Amino acid sequence: MGTNRKAIPLLLLFIACHPSMAAAGSKSHLLAYVQNIMSHSVSVIDLDGDQEPRRLELGRYPLFSALYPSDPEKLLVTLHNYERREDDDAMVLFDLRSERVLKRVPFPGPGMPSGFVHDARRSRIYIADENRHRVDALDAVTLDPVFEFPAGLIPVHVDISADGKWLAATNRKSADLYVYDLEDPGRDAKTGIYAIHLGKSPGADWDAGAANEGISHPLDIHFAAEANLCYVSDMQARQLLVVDILKREVVGRIPLNGSPFDFVLDRARSRAYVCLVDGETVAVVDLAAGKVAAEIKGLRLNPIHCALDEAGGRLVVSCWGGTKEGGVYVVDTRTLAVLRHFPLKGEAASIGITLVRMP
Repeated sequence: MGTNRKAIPLLLLFIACHPSMAAAGSKSHLLAYVQNIMSHSVSVIDLDGDQEPRRLELGRYPLFSALYPSDPEKLLVTLHNYERREDDDAMVLFDLRSERVLKRVPFPGPGMPSGFVHDARRSRIYIADENRHRVDALDAVTLDPVFEFPAGLIPVHVDISADGKWLAATNRKSADLYVYDLEDPGRDAKTGIYAIHLGKSPGADWDAGAANEGISHPLDIHFAAEANLCYVSDMQARQLLVVDILKREVVGRIPLNGSPFDFVLDRARSRAYVCLVDGETVAVVDLAAGKVAAEIKGLRLNPIHCALDEAGGRLVVSCWGGTKEGGVYVVDTRTLAVLRHFPLKGEAASIGITLVRMP
C-alpha cells in the first residue's frame, strides 16, 4: 500500500521546505520517506535534488508506511515494538505539511504491527500483527478498530486482490498463507477463512539464520493481475512462490540466487523486483516466463525493501545494513544502473519506503 499511489500536489509544503525552488520554476521532485527501524527515525530524501536527507522522529521502531487514504498529505507509519513493550506498538498518523504526529493508534497488549494494506472498497486498513498473531481491521478514515482476523504464527505482510474479494496474510513461522474471503459476512473458519500451507514450518523458536533444508519462511506478498493468484517471497527456500488461492496450493516456484525479503510489482503486474537480503542484489523477475530476467548488483548492506517510481523509470531500494547502518539506492529500471546512493549516516536498518511527488 502507498508506494504505487500518486499523491496530490503538496505545493505549499514543498515551497516551505525548499524555498529556493519557488523561484527556480516548477520542476517536480520525488521525496522518499524511509523508516530506519533501529535508529527510531524516518529519513526524508529528495531523490531529484541536492538537499541532504532530513531526520524525523515519529516514535520507536518505525517499520512500514503509506499515504493516508483519506488525505495524501498525511502519512501512516507502523511502530513495530521490536522489544515487545506494552505501550510501544502503534500506528501513527503524521502530517507531511506541519511535520507533526496527529494521532497515535495503540493496540492492546504488546503487539508488533507490521505490513498493512488499504481496502478501498470497504474503507478499511488491514494490519498484520506479528506478536498477537492477528490481522487487525481499522476504519480507514477514523483509524478506529473494527474487528480482528485470526492468523497463523507471526503474520508479517498482507495484500488484497485487485477485485477486492480476497485478503491474504503471510505467516513466517507457521509457513502458512491465511486467506480471508472479504465477501463472506460471517468471516468464520468454515467458509470465509482458510490456510494454505506453503512448506515445512520452522516453528516459533527457529532462527532465520540457521541452516535447515526444506524449511519455508514466507515474508512478502503481492497479488497477481488474476485475482486468484498471488506471489510470496520465501526467504529460506530462496524462491518466489506462485500461489493459487482457489486451488489452495503452490502452483509455481521461481528460483532465486539469494534469500528474498520484500518485493514490488510493476503496474502491469508482469515484473517483480525482489530484494535478496543476504547479499547485494535485487532480482528482476519476468513473472510470465517464471524466471529471473536480470539482476541489479552492487547494492551494499543487504537490500531489504523497495518502491517503484514507474513514471520516472526508477527503483528505490532500502538496505538493512546489519542493524548498524541503513541506506538507499536509486536504480534506473531501463538500464538497471545505480543512479544515486544515499548512505544515511547515523541511521540504522532502513526498511519501509513511501514515495511522494511534489512540484
